[in-house]
Amino acid sequence: MTLDIDNFQAFFFDFDGVLADSVEVKTRAFARLFESYGREIVDRVTRHHRQHGGMTRVDKFRHYYKEFLGRPLNDMELKRLCDAFSQFSVDEVIASEEVAGAENFLKKWSKMLPCFIVSATPDKEIRLIVEKRGLKEYFYEVLGSSKSKQDNIEYLLKKYALTPAKCIMFGDAESDFKAATACGVNFIGIVPDTDAPLLKAAPKIEWAKNFLEVEPAISRIINARCL
Repeated sequence: MTLDIDNFQAFFFDFDGVLADSVEVKTRAFARLFESYGREIVDRVTRHHRQHGGMTRVDKFRHYYKEFLGRPLNDMELKRLCDAFSQFSVDEVIASEEVAGAENFLKKWSKMLPCFIVSATPDKEIRLIVEKRGLKEYFYEVLGSSKSKQDNIEYLLKKYALTPAKCIMFGDAESDFKAATACGVNFIGIVPDTDAPLLKAAPKIEWAKNFLEVEPAISRIINARCL
């Protein structure tokens, strides 16, 4: 399939679950951090994590302490949790399998237009992961959770003088979809099947299982624009 490059100015990508099959790595990290509170808490934590991809770990920890444990979370304990989470997950994320076709897609399209990562992972950590996976060359910028996804997309649109309607965000979570649409950017979900939380929240979006199957979804966006 041939797609006209003139239809687009830039692509934005979430990372976990979109470029790397790493969501369950982080599920295991959350489970490990809350295992001392018992199976019920671990189940609630992991279920929430799977249903709220794109939410930062800081916001998740605060939510779990307040809503599940009913106890305060001070800054020192929050830092300990974040440090332990990184220790448990970074190497596994670096070693995780790619989402099928992801690097070949990047290799092709990054030669034709700017590509960016907009992730809920801390900035320093996501940049390390991207570098260690050998993907750094494909991206103009790699942005993490020091700002919200919406703020980061808005910043990139302005910095590179991009037209939102000529950009696409690839994500796997409702938060990705909301950030993109709030900025007027097209969105394509990268999800394994119709049971994905993203499709339950936004059933009418364009989506694909992986980057081997994504170009028909891109074509549908082009066709819808031309109607």
